[in-house]
Amino acid sequence: MSEILSDGFYKTIFDGCSDAIYVIDPRTSHILEGNTHAWQELGLTREELLGHSVLSLQSDVINEEHWGQIAEEIYKNQPFTFIGRHQHKNGSTFPVEVYTSVIQHQGSDLFVSIARNLTRTSMQREEFRSNDARLAYALNEAADGMWDWNVETGEVFFSPQMKKMLKYLPNEMEPHVDTWAQAVHPDDLERVMAALQKHLEGNIDHYEAEYQIKNRSGEYIWVRDRGRVCRRDDQGNASRVVGMLHDITRSKMLEEQLRQYASYDDLTGLLNRRAGYIHFRKQLSYAQRYEQQFTLCLLDLDHFKSINDAHGHLVGDAVLKHFVEVLNASLRKSDTLMRWGGEEFLLLLPKTDAKSAKRLVVQLKEKVQATSMAFEGRELAYTFSAGLASFPKHSKDMDGLISCADDALYSAKEAGRNLVIISSHSSEVEQQPLF
Repeated sequence: MSEILSDGFYKTIFDGCSDAIYVIDPRTSHILEGNTHAWQELGLTREELLGHSVLSLQSDVINEEHWGQIAEEIYKNQPFTFIGRHQHKNGSTFPVEVYTSVIQHQGSDLFVSIARNLTRTSMQREEFRSNDARLAYALNEAADGMWDWNVETGEVFFSPQMKKMLKYLPNEMEPHVDTWAQAVHPDDLERVMAALQKHLEGNIDHYEAEYQIKNRSGEYIWVRDRGRVCRRDDQGNASRVVGMLHDITRSKMLEEQLRQYASYDDLTGLLNRRAGYIHFRKQLSYAQRYEQQFTLCLLDLDHFKSINDAHGHLVGDAVLKHFVEVLNASLRKSDTLMRWGGEEFLLLLPKTDAKSAKRLVVQLKEKVQATSMAFEGRELAYTFSAGLASFPKHSKDMDGLISCADDALYSAKEAGRNLVIISSHSSEVEQQPLF
């Protein structure tokens, strides 16, 4: 690369420039040459500099894919401007404004970048003397994405970190409030705008919202957005708002996982008993309000302990999952199957009387008998027993219905198993609560 600078005159200009100059391989981002100011500013020797690449020196270029996107933009828009941070040998960083152009040398493309250290400019020093200087520094350097909105013009400054969070290149994202609004998930937009408007009108002391926002790839991430009016006009109208965007996608995913663990059975994926109670109450309340038939069915696999004893608990677990798959394939969308405990399941059948429910459960029983589970090259057959109780015939409350269904299930077991029995109780008879 040194032959590029063989002419003494040009080498003098190159080394005498007060800004750092880099010659870069567009494909790999490797540094092919740099002037004296470039390596000195980074605390490196020339030899050390030539062992680096944009990826190792520029804190805001994430990976090779990101570099490829930037290189593509450089070819399209020359000179290409990039605001980022250079990495000093001692581990510190400093903000730079980089202008890159493409040149041809011996039939190959090269990038020539001129990097200006922003901490050294007189304008930057002047900014840091004012109150807005600390804000300007935060907008560019904070780990979270920050924004500065001019309400009167609609212009918004999106910080480099915010663009990085949303996978945009430094020269992308039109600096206007509509850019942000159009990226907010449609399901969240009305709620978010209402929260923002309340703060602008002075009804709440700050704006805060959690919502989904679309990134450059078209994917939605979860963010927590906080902001505050920092300037109002003579009439008290908000004229400038500053805020911060924080990526909470990971915590939202964890929250969803915890919700799943709390509400769903890990083995079968069905609602567990705790969540099942809540759903049951809602379904029964709906039937009571609209005076509709409602039937519940307690299902229990026959001789399940024998399966565990003979084949082990892993096979027992496989039988439970097989049972759920067979039933779910035949149930209506309005029906709900949940795991009640061990090998016992609760089936909710809304808008269904006891006789219709029995016909449905008998069909399920016959299908389970006809669909044995494959096991070690042979078929493992099993059956289940069921007890049914309906609202309002057998009971008018949840505990009463469960008690009636449980009695009917016990009768089915006592009568030889593999049976479906409707409760013989009546809602006119006072029921003993199960709980």
